[in-house]
Amino acid sequence: MESTNMSKHFLTLHAQRAHYLPAIHSLSQEELWRVTREGKWSIGEHFYHLYLILKMLHTATKYSLFLTPIAKMRRNKPFSTEIHDIYEEYQSKKGHGMRAPSILIPPKKIRFVLNSYDIEQLLINETLALQKLVQNIDEDVAGHIVFPDPIAHYPNLIQAIQLLSIHERHHFNRMEGLLGGKNLKGTIKEIK
Repeated sequence: MESTNMSKHFLTLHAQRAHYLPAIHSLSQEELWRVTREGKWSIGEHFYHLYLILKMLHTATKYSLFLTPIAKMRRNKPFSTEIHDIYEEYQSKKGHGMRAPSILIPPKKIRFVLNSYDIEQLLINETLALQKLVQNIDEDVAGHIVFPDPIAHYPNLIQAIQLLSIHERHHFNRMEGLLGGKNLKGTIKEIK
């Protein structure tokens, strides 16, 4: 990969998954899709949501690549390679979690249709497709491809990849609470 920082953020994403994906394989279909409280998601829905956001970033990146000529003209200007946890920031400011937009809410029809291996494969395939799409983008160009997302403070491509790992860690922490004592092979909080 041309961008060292994007590569680093993808490695974080893979390391986190190496910790929590094996734990869902031990869940039965019923446990995977069990909703513990009205209006809350099951573990399976959390994972499908992660797939949907990954798919959305992949699509947004495809369309944002038309900005590459502009990004190349700005390549000598400074840019950020890190982003803070916007989910934690939102929680502390608003006192509640961020609501997912409707396009990122798992459809009810997927309940009990997918098993844990299906969900893992969706995540793997979409991640590989995104990695392939961005692998030849220089870091100083990726730092100037900016997404029009005011909630995330207009992240560049590098920050968007990091935001994926932050977002997955956020949902992992939620899912760990749903497991009620089952440990997801250590803690993701240790992985940065």
